[in-house]
Amino acid sequence: MPEDDAPVPVLLITGFLGSGKSTLLNHLLRDPDMAATAVIINEFGDVAIDHLLVESAIENAIVLQSGCICCTVRGDLVDTLDDLGAKVRQGLLPPFTRIAIETTGLADPGALVHSLLTERSLVERFALRAVATTVDAVNAAGQLDDFAEARHQVALADILLLTKTDLAPAGEVGALGARLAALNPGAARVTVVNGAISPRELFALVPDTPARAQEDVLRWLNEQAFAPARAGTTPSHDGDIRAFALTLDRPVTRAALRLWLRALLSLRGGDLLRMKGIVNIAGEEAPLVVHAVRELLHPPVRLAAWPSEDHSTRLVVIARHIAPEALQHSLDILAGVAAADR
Repeated sequence: MPEDDAPVPVLLITGFLGSGKSTLLNHLLRDPDMAATAVIINEFGDVAIDHLLVESAIENAIVLQSGCICCTVRGDLVDTLDDLGAKVRQGLLPPFTRIAIETTGLADPGALVHSLLTERSLVERFALRAVATTVDAVNAAGQLDDFAEARHQVALADILLLTKTDLAPAGEVGALGARLAALNPGAARVTVVNGAISPRELFALVPDTPARAQEDVLRWLNEQAFAPARAGTTPSHDGDIRAFALTLDRPVTRAALRLWLRALLSLRGGDLLRMKGIVNIAGEEAPLVVHAVRELLHPPVRLAAWPSEDHSTRLVVIARHIAPEALQHSLDILAGVAAADR
């Protein structure tokens, strides 16, 4: 476990049925860089464990020669993580410093995100660092058309791993890339052939939380990838999911920000797939970092200083059935900006 009782970073790996999650995990589990990593999967049968040089096995967990711990879900996520921690304390498993969790192909990752952010027994011990989504270049277009889960897996991702690009026509890969950029412009996008990405490459794509690495906050936010709400945002055919950026040139009070966030999350939280940003708080020298997933707001974090010369409030949003202009207008009202001033 990390030193000083720091929360263990968690990477959530999701993706639709047949998108290559098991192939990816098989490749990762062979790599010595996965030492001190606990990987939680749904079934051992989905991953070719027999070919991974098993060192020892106990109940629902095995230790691979690479040093990686591989275990299956036992009950629910809380039970599984409790079980892993207990076995480490008993000396049955080696300590681990990070966790990767695989979801089922039909899972909306929002449920696991919810557990990691709200379960009191998990919040103090584990920190969700990122969501990585595998996307099948051959079949993704139809899956995105037909399944809300596939769209949500893409919309919630910090990292999009494009698989089977070697099997799909170049034109289709290009069209898929444009569609993914419209659904989630802020996500890192990486092509992975036959699961071939090293743990070092994958975890380098996982942004640190602003509370821990102030210099990474701009990479974490990546607002330049989002279209400004003021300029108008073209509606998406993906369940009316839109990705856009909100900005304010004037500071807001903490009380006003709290009121706006409470109203947004209570009234439209179910349609707010993700929102993150930095806010200029009146009377304070450094910004406040906010991050919400659905109805859940992470505890806001105050940075020690602004990460750049730009001191404007910047929020990036991925939402469905929410008009970007309306949300921007509500922010303008919050800061006391009259419509005539825009």
